[in-house]
Amino acid sequence: MTPSALSDSFYPAGGLNVASYDLRADLDRRLFEDPIPFYGEQARQSGGPVLELGCGTGRVAGAIADMGIAVEGLDLSEPMLARARRKYPDLVWHQGDMSDFDLGRKFALVIIPFRGFQELTSVAQQRACLARAFDHLRPGGRLVLDLIDPDLRYCLPEGDLETVKLPLFPMPPTAGAPEHFLRITAMERYNDPLTQRFDEHWRFEEVTRMGEVIRCEDCWHRMRWVHRSEMALMLELAGFVSLKEQSSFAGDPPKYAANQIWQARRP
Repeated sequence: MTPSALSDSFYPAGGLNVASYDLRADLDRRLFEDPIPFYGEQARQSGGPVLELGCGTGRVAGAIADMGIAVEGLDLSEPMLARARRKYPDLVWHQGDMSDFDLGRKFALVIIPFRGFQELTSVAQQRACLARAFDHLRPGGRLVLDLIDPDLRYCLPEGDLETVKLPLFPMPPTAGAPEHFLRITAMERYNDPLTQRFDEHWRFEEVTRMGEVIRCEDCWHRMRWVHRSEMALMLELAGFVSLKEQSSFAGDPPKYAANQIWQARRP
């Protein structure tokens, strides 16, 4: 199935992906490194205010707010922001494109967690995002973001046709309704080494305890991988200085095919 055959939005309104996002993110935090303490510490050091780009359902911004630090969030997806507003109604949430926004004020820290920067799928968009982040920082303010460092074995033109099923997730309970579960399957992936873009087909199914499918949602997740030297160059071209890179939230040095966690400062 080609990308054009499915929904163009990875977070459609009323969709199973949006409804299950926090559940899956919590599982991810248990299985892998939890980035929230790292970003919380970055916010504490900055003193605020903080701007989170690609804030999604508000998990990071909410944790920062719970520390008593002023924070705002911006995201392109209105369905994701709707969940953020329900969870944290007192925070400021902006609907907008992280590569094209103007909030009219400056921040001590701009963050882009959970590889959100890679959802910008062209060089032009990624450079525009860095320019927008730079313009929204106070002098001396910092940008902090994390990326996947690409493992080139999995970036070849043939892509990956293998499917991977995630463990069943219990659906949020509804009064008087039978217990349902969410089945998530990572389907095929197509790579374009020329543009460094990959398109992943994800299937979300609501199923009964007996395995009967109640509804099914197919979406494409589109991202662009960024090489380490390329990221350093884009940050420098945007005007940032004092670049620092690590491969884990614990501060490990750069390592191939791990994470890229960047910190950069506006002069």
